[in-house]
Amino acid sequence: MDVEKTIEFILQQSAKTDVTLGQLAESHKRTEAQLRQTDLLLKRAIRAAIQEARAERRRRQQLADELSAAQRKTEASLAAFIESMRHGGNGHPKA
Repeated sequence: MDVEKTIEFILQQSAKTDVTLGQLAESHKRTEAQLRQTDLLLKRAIRAAIQEARAERRRRQQLADELSAAQRKTEASLAAFIESMRHGGNGHPKA
């Protein structure tokens, strides 16, 4: 067994390992930066979705209120019409 060759092999492997570890560390840094950006974008998207859902809920409530008011008006008109028909139609007394 040649000790010098063994030492040379170990040094080469160590150098290769150092290069690989350096590449992995850089890759890890890039991945962490991308993850932070993704987190920010996701938080923004969630906030926007919540705001949109709240606005939609307010809009639907307003439409429901308007529909309810229109329905009450229609019911009042219908009740007045029915009452007028009981007393006669077209301005003439009921026979």
